[in-house]
Amino acid sequence: MNAAHPPIVALLVTCWFLPAPARAQPAAQEAPGTRPRVTPTRVEEAPVIDGRLDDAVWKGAAQISGLVQYRPVEGAPASEKTEVYLAYDRDRLYFGIYAHYSDPSLMRTNRVDRDQTTNDDTVSVFFDPFLDRQRGYAFSVNGYGVQGDAILQGASVTGGQSSSGDVTWNALFESAGVLVEDGWTAEMAIPIKSLRYPSRAPGDVHQWGFQILREIRGRDETVTWSPVSTSVLGFLPQMGTLDGMRDLSTRRNFEVMPTVTAIQVGRLNSANGAYATEDVREGGINLKYGLTPNLTLDFTYNPDFSQIESDQPQIEVNQRFPLLFAELRPFFLEGQEIYQVPGPFGTLVHTRTVLDPRFGLKLSGKVGRAALGVLVANDEAPGRVDGTDRKATAFVARAKYDIYPQSHLGVLFTNRDYGDSFSRLSFIDGGLQLGGSARSGFQVIHTDRRDVAGVRRTGTVINMDFRKEGRNLTYFAAHNDVSPDFASDLAFIRRTNQRQTVASVNYRWWPSRVLVNWGPGVNYNFLYDWDFTKTDDNKQASLAFNFVNNITLNTNVNRIMERYRGIDFHKTRVSLSGTVFTNRKILVRADTNFGDEIRFIPNPYLGRTVAFNATVTLRPGTRFQSQITLNTTRFTDVRTDRLDFDVKIVRALTTYQFTERLLVRNILETNTLNGTVGVNLLATYRVNAGTVFFVGYDDRYRRGERLNPQLFDTTDYQRTNRAVFAKLQYLYRY
Repeated sequence: MNAAHPPIVALLVTCWFLPAPARAQPAAQEAPGTRPRVTPTRVEEAPVIDGRLDDAVWKGAAQISGLVQYRPVEGAPASEKTEVYLAYDRDRLYFGIYAHYSDPSLMRTNRVDRDQTTNDDTVSVFFDPFLDRQRGYAFSVNGYGVQGDAILQGASVTGGQSSSGDVTWNALFESAGVLVEDGWTAEMAIPIKSLRYPSRAPGDVHQWGFQILREIRGRDETVTWSPVSTSVLGFLPQMGTLDGMRDLSTRRNFEVMPTVTAIQVGRLNSANGAYATEDVREGGINLKYGLTPNLTLDFTYNPDFSQIESDQPQIEVNQRFPLLFAELRPFFLEGQEIYQVPGPFGTLVHTRTVLDPRFGLKLSGKVGRAALGVLVANDEAPGRVDGTDRKATAFVARAKYDIYPQSHLGVLFTNRDYGDSFSRLSFIDGGLQLGGSARSGFQVIHTDRRDVAGVRRTGTVINMDFRKEGRNLTYFAAHNDVSPDFASDLAFIRRTNQRQTVASVNYRWWPSRVLVNWGPGVNYNFLYDWDFTKTDDNKQASLAFNFVNNITLNTNVNRIMERYRGIDFHKTRVSLSGTVFTNRKILVRADTNFGDEIRFIPNPYLGRTVAFNATVTLRPGTRFQSQITLNTTRFTDVRTDRLDFDVKIVRALTTYQFTERLLVRNILETNTLNGTVGVNLLATYRVNAGTVFFVGYDDRYRRGERLNPQLFDTTDYQRTNRAVFAKLQYLYRY
């Protein structure tokens, strides 16, 4: 190993083997009074979920008020009053919410589709049913009763206090909201079988981690019931406790969701100019069964993986490494959090590599102190490429064992078989919480791959990291080795053949006036290849400012050495970014970076780039929203002052929410590099998280000379693709 590495590696190894502090005990064993507790009231008659707090249930329900700020002034009383009422019965948890405003003009609430309330005022409730601080559930509502839900993971080494979670998870629950004179009221009824929770004998008491969080966007303020501190690593460890519930339903969740899709697709053959259409009609079925309260089986046959929303466009020109496009297909999205493993190499389980499965099977949940996940799917796409009826088979298995809260040992195994080829990955990882604000982790990975030509290669990854987080000072260090032959057909791997060391330090001051916090940061990142030739060296200095009224400003300067095709290029780059969200009707985000850049071609040279990205979100009314995004990159050859390329991508996403269930969405896109224009129109009628009807139209055009200059010698746009589709999915729950 290079002589520059041992000090950091020694530090990481020492941190990993440090004994855990005695105070790092499960929440149920903490000293009384360290975290707030609440006991919901058991009721016999359920409230009517209409958003109005006029049911008799709420008069005798447990009540929570007196929330405190998480930001901007940690621990200060909330600027606005919040009342939350709690009750339960055998089958459901009930919440009544009253969000007060001293000035109702501060209120930000919109009529949008579920999970689209990111910029709204919301109240959220969080559950950690196993009290293990490893996994939690979030349910939110805004003033119009619009739902949001998410899965939260325990703190990772890159963690912090994030409460946003993975919003691709969807649960079935009821909600409603109404605006009142001094704010809004809302109600939620959450079926207990929508959650995974430990079984209890009749009469035994359930104790769950619990938190309430309110976002007041007009004041850029977040308040919680159980105090949250930036000096503690992670959001889940700072929850309070939901106590005293007994005799919850043991009915097992059983869901059946058939889907029917009809599509008419048209495609242009750019070789001969012929345009052909075909009709496709397909049906499929999805099943979900709760084997136990904490273990769920999912099965899908002939799944409909038509993507309702297209990939976010990215600038692909002059990219040295591949770009990652997110998974958008529902079957793979649900429960994906257990397979997500952060690391320097990419994504170990990238389900977009499974292109066209006929069936899929998933098992996920928790047994004792072990979280489990198993995924099996076949893939018909490789056989069609080869002109055969052979299918590839994908298998993924993951297990994480809780050592103590926020600390685990885990294993992962993936395998893809196709004919005589295979791709196997074995993985072991661990995360250790060191007190309230420090965490270390390790990962060891081995891959064994034989391609379709019969060539077999093996590869390894070793990664170790350490993070210490505080209200003022945060620092991080990591080292990883990724061998040249590390490869997996089920993974997204950005880069191999590297020995990388990273270290960063950030400091924050909190003036608590106009400037909420600000501070500098430094980062040093260097890489060697497997032969110990230095390939990258990046020194970064940054400065960040967070102002009141939702205004942020960040800047950094990078001095970089990057080796490409045997040449060391020295670059200086500067970036600026900021956000302004002072008015509910407009949100602006923008960033720019400029400076030296390599032209990644067979004869590379150092040029100059200027990149600019901006997103403007307009909300002139509560039902209408338009989000306009501009991404641009210009590259200039400084040797001749010649513009090499100038790419502009514009995307406009507009939605109008006619009623609580009906919305229309339109996406317009244009890309000057590819010479393409696209339009996507979609109408959605949503009954709940699972029952929804879509009707859509998609049209794609490209400039003629970009398709085939001999056949289309024109700059006019030619239609390349068109689709008209309808999709119905209906959720039956038993």
